[in-house]
Order: sequence, then structure tokens, then C-alpha cells
Amino acid sequence: MNVPDALRAICTTGEGHCWYCDEQLPNAEVAIRTGWDVKRLEGERVASIILICPTCDREKQEMGEEEFLRNFSQRALNTAEHW
Repeated sequence: MNVPDALRAICTTGEGHCWYCDEQLPNAEVAIRTGWDVKRLEGERVASIILICPTCDREKQEMGEEEFLRNFSQRALNTAEHW
């Protein structure tokens, strides 16, 4: 997948958020320059496209996917408890 082309297409909708932290997708050139990523997740019937912000992408690479998801889940639970 050509990530810059995908980001440009998604940015034209004015919508889009990081799959993990829900950060708003910026305009296409900022998204490309700052390192937003687009991933295709294969499903049983339909593939999904997800966006990953640079912060979550960096943390995921540094920690490894399993630890990142465990830490992210804990942060989400802590946030939900404060609501």
C-alpha cells in the first residue's frame, strides 16, 4: 500500500483518527511529514484500514506489540475510571 497516497485520500474526507488513541488525523501533508501510518487488517470477509499516529507507532515499536497493547489497555481503563 502506498501510505502517502492513502493518507491523501483519507484526509480528503475530513475524518480519521488513530486506531489506538483516537487522535484526529491532521491534513495530508502534516500526516505524511509527521509519520502517520496506514495499515490494512485482513478480516474474514472484509479488510479494514486503520490509521496509526506517530506517537502510538513509536511506542508500539519500542515496547513490542504485546506490551504496547497491555499498557494501552491499562491506560484506557484508568481513563474510564475517572469519567
